[in-house]
Amino acid sequence: SPAGASLCLQVALEVLHRSQSPACSRLCDALIGQLAPPSLSPAESALVWGLQDPQRSRLLEAAMAVVGPQRLRELFQQQLKGRLRGVAAHRVANHGLQRLLDHAPADVVGEVLSELGPALAEPLTQGHPGVLTALLGACRRHPGLQQEALRCLFQVGHAPSA
Repeated sequence: SPAGASLCLQVALEVLHRSQSPACSRLCDALIGQLAPPSLSPAESALVWGLQDPQRSRLLEAAMAVVGPQRLRELFQQQLKGRLRGVAAHRVANHGLQRLLDHAPADVVGEVLSELGPALAEPLTQGHPGVLTALLGACRRHPGLQQEALRCLFQVGHAPSA
């Protein structure tokens, strides 16, 4: 079944990652290439579409957890940048954004904070506090972003309720 295959691939990614096998990178690239190929149109993002699909998103989240900073940076720049508000507000895709933030390098977290920070109240009003928690956790790991994160957090506290 697709759910069984997804679980097997998720476990394979985790095992390969823990064993530090070079096959992990190849499997990640193959999964991402299959589930979220680069879009020909700048208006479209196969990654966003994949993150919105409940079954594809689990595999994409597992791949993002082990793929490494450079590949996360590429995925963000090519397919997520400029689309974060929609991803953060989506009932399924917001989990993929959380996984990205759990593993993203400082420059990606900074860009997410710049794009999503002024609109952090939106995912909260949609019932997705995990986006805020993941973003603040990422900023905690990158001290240079903490002051800006606090500023955005205080703005959320003063945002008019929807």
